[in-house]
Amino acid sequence: MSRKRVLVVDDDADVRSVVEAVLSSAGFDALGAADGSEGIERAVLERPDLVLLDVLMPNLSGWEVCATLRSLPETSSIPVVMLTVKSDIRDFVAGRQAGAVDFVTKPFTNARLVETVESALAGREDPRSEPIGREMPERRTRGLLLDSLTGLPTIPVVVDALREKLLVDQDLGVFLIDVDAVASLEDHYGWELLDEVVREAASGLRRLVGTLFSTGDLLAVSRPGSSALVAFVALPSGRGEEESSARLGRKARQVEESLGALLGERFLGRVHRRLEVTVAASRLSYNPQVRVERLVERALAEAAAAASTREGERVASQRDEFAAILRQRAIRTVYQPIRDLATGSVVAWEALSSGPAGTGFESPEVLFDYASRHGRVLPLEEICVRFSAARFGIHEAGLLFVNVETNVVNELARGGLEILGPLVDLGPSVVLEITERGAIPDFEAFREGISALRRAGFRIALDDAGSGHASLHAIAELRPDFLKISQSLVTGPHRDGIKSEIVEMLVRLGGRIGAVTVAEGIETEEDLAAVRQLGVALGQGFLLGRPAPVPDS
Repeated sequence: MSRKRVLVVDDDADVRSVVEAVLSSAGFDALGAADGSEGIERAVLERPDLVLLDVLMPNLSGWEVCATLRSLPETSSIPVVMLTVKSDIRDFVAGRQAGAVDFVTKPFTNARLVETVESALAGREDPRSEPIGREMPERRTRGLLLDSLTGLPTIPVVVDALREKLLVDQDLGVFLIDVDAVASLEDHYGWELLDEVVREAASGLRRLVGTLFSTGDLLAVSRPGSSALVAFVALPSGRGEEESSARLGRKARQVEESLGALLGERFLGRVHRRLEVTVAASRLSYNPQVRVERLVERALAEAAAAASTREGERVASQRDEFAAILRQRAIRTVYQPIRDLATGSVVAWEALSSGPAGTGFESPEVLFDYASRHGRVLPLEEICVRFSAARFGIHEAGLLFVNVETNVVNELARGGLEILGPLVDLGPSVVLEITERGAIPDFEAFREGISALRRAGFRIALDDAGSGHASLHAIAELRPDFLKISQSLVTGPHRDGIKSEIVEMLVRLGGRIGAVTVAEGIETEEDLAAVRQLGVALGQGFLLGRPAPVPDS
């Protein structure tokens, strides 16, 4: 195995020589740099496996060098361990925020240095690396000080550092950053996804150090496990309160936009609605008569109140926008062809409904999710069904697939099918595609609703078979006429044996219950060839035809 290379950045030549000698004796290749600028340059050129970085250096401090290394694509993944003569919790916090994975306090033993380097290279976190004092009991207390999800310190940890900053700067800006302000991510997608979103948001905040935030600003979490992150920033002196507030507002919007874009791209396709990041700002002013802890508490409460006001305004705006869509019947309808995979001919179209382009309801998932949460699915379905039928017309040949939400199937059946009237008029060419955005709570009642729809002449398709709520249980209970295989399984089955086996199993299951299989989201020739070979009968996707306002075979 090749020897791991460690770059030692320290302006003290004697210390650098000692560290290099210890590392060489332990089986590492040691490189040296005499200051921060040389350290950055060598790290970019040499790409070491780890950087040992002195904190107190002229021109560029170790924290500034660490933040720079984290921000550069060539060095962002290289672990950094800080070398420092300080052992105060504030220095540990500053190093963590800059991106360091561990630290070694001078003077150190050779064994301690080597053990820390080996742990950092192995991706382990040394439980002794946090200088929280001998009196602090192990992991449980440690979790109260350092959030295990984000790696950021909690508010009690940064209070001393805030006190020092307030004595010098007098005023600080406080940003409260909430990535789940409406508290719905966890309810809809589970705690694992929310944890991932919070973790990614914290990582994104760290990457803003050096741009929107300075290396002296402090990042924290309001409490362990919270979805709310906090940033404390120094305010420029000599500015009036009005100007400072305006600057805080602008920076809050910049942070909001940056994190919103980052999370939107990172979770594209996994979260079927816009991720709402809320950033609210307040001021933290020094008052010698009030404990700093309570000053911080007040500033966070003020930011939370501002966030609540903004969230209320956003909710009201969203409510008005949705009401206008229903009132103006502003629904777009397009049709995507479904082709026979053996002959390539168009055998059906799927009607796809969405909100107006450029609005918050442009995505069908967002539109129907909002309607479901606010009890407005029936009036929305009525518009979508009417437009799907009217804009499709009586086509010479082919079926029309129309999406119907699970939570309205029984209501549609009990309501005398008035809403589905326009589709009934099209005759037996309509397939109702059951879209499971939530689990079916009562299969017996649901079966009765499906039976009523079948008696009205509709055929039934089950959407997203093999994924999410569209379980084998649902397939067995509902016995659909069509099984639409989820795009997550259709993408790359030729490279993934498990996906291939699941698709093949669904094809066999469809054959046993008399259901025709449809592969959704075919976008490459490789995926098309794979699902054909696995026996899928029909397919749709951008490769086979994009959605268009008027069906065209």
